Amino acid sequence: MRIRDFLFIFAKRVIFRLQVMKEKRYINPLTDFGFKKIFSDEEIMRDFLNDIIEPHSPIQKVVFLDKEMPPETKYERGIIYDMRCRLENGEEVLVEMQNRGQDYFRDRICYYMARAISTQGERGDNEWKFRLHPVYGVFFMNFHLKDITPSVSIEENADNSSDDKKDIRHVMLQDVNTGKTFSDKLQMWLIELPRYRRMSENDCKTNIDFWLYTLTHMETMTNEIPFQREKPIFHKLENIADMAVLTREEREYYNISLDSYRTNMAVMAHERNQGRREGLAKGLAEGRAEGRAEGRAEGRAKGLAEGRADVIKKMSQKLDSKQIADLLGLDSSYINNILNEGEAREGEA
Repeated sequence: MRIRDFLFIFAKRVIFRLQVMKEKRYINPLTDFGFKKIFSDEEIMRDFLNDIIEPHSPIQKVVFLDKEMPPETKYERGIIYDMRCRLENGEEVLVEMQNRGQDYFRDRICYYMARAISTQGERGDNEWKFRLHPVYGVFFMNFHLKDITPSVSIEENADNSSDDKKDIRHVMLQDVNTGKTFSDKLQMWLIELPRYRRMSENDCKTNIDFWLYTLTHMETMTNEIPFQREKPIFHKLENIADMAVLTREEREYYNISLDSYRTNMAVMAHERNQGRREGLAKGLAEGRAEGRAEGRAEGRAKGLAEGRADVIKKMSQKLDSKQIADLLGLDSSYINNILNEGEAREGEA
């Protein structure tokens, strides 16, 4: 290759890098492509799992497994996990990214966990005594769980850093009466990402804070990824997430993934706005209906009272108040009030 050709290619790559950096410096890790590109790196996955699971001894090795779990029979459904891996001690970990909420999302993750643990009972193994290796599930959710009161808020957690995962739901089987763990073989960590978008760099105190702040803010970062001194693995994270190092094929996949992600976000925003509009319209309609009903009831009551007063006044021309009260079944004081009000109006006139 001639020097002129080499310089031309080099200059073209530099211009391309500058254009990419002007657009976005890092990939969006919440897209399907971005999430899998980052967490398919064994070192990054191992470091993250050590921080989120906090095992008794640090995880030394992560082996990625086939993400597809085919059905055992033609009548069952298969599963395709985002990330599925096994640790050196046989424990299995599922790592999932979900951008859109679902009505039965909690049921879905229970099903995923149950299918993963059920594969440990191999057919034809007469020596198996039901001893299970733990299965862990880490679920990133780009939405809030419905019908569950949020745990301690980001702001409250900032005032008390003794528990560095107060904002992450850690779920396992528990004895309701005693509060003690019944089994630790199925454990789930549920991470609501929208809650971490309110964080600033100064709010970050722990390793989990560093991870979740970075993942939720990475796409808009223009400088180097923060916390590299506290988390050396973030230097590798920065290199992997750098838009400029993507191949042409990777950029095509990423653009498709990014378009899908943005479409999902737009649909979710539309659904939320539509729900608010429908709720407002329903509230206004119910308010108008209630107002009309109250108005009709008030009008009927007023008309009835005025008609009764006219009858009482006519009867008073020949009967006293006690006789009128006895005939109409009303209290004599009520009759006197009606008659006194009539006399007062006549006096004013």
